[in-house]
Amino acid sequence: MKTIISNKSGEALDLAKRIMYSLQVLLVGLFIPFSFIFGISYNRHIESPENGINISKPNPVIADNTTVDLGKVLSDQNS
Repeated sequence: MKTIISNKSGEALDLAKRIMYSLQVLLVGLFIPFSFIFGISYNRHIESPENGINISKPNPVIADNTTVDLGKVLSDQNS
């Protein structure tokens, strides 16, 4: 026949250890996704439409009076 000795302080200490371990697992499980989301969203450079627009004068186009004579047949020297 076995005798069971009830130790209330030992049971309370065991329950407190289990609760602390569960809280630690919960905190680690929440910390990893939170740190990932915080890391990818922190210090993002979001440009507003006003900052992304650059207005400048176009470069002037210099008009050359170059003409091509399409009636002249070129020789097949380099082919």
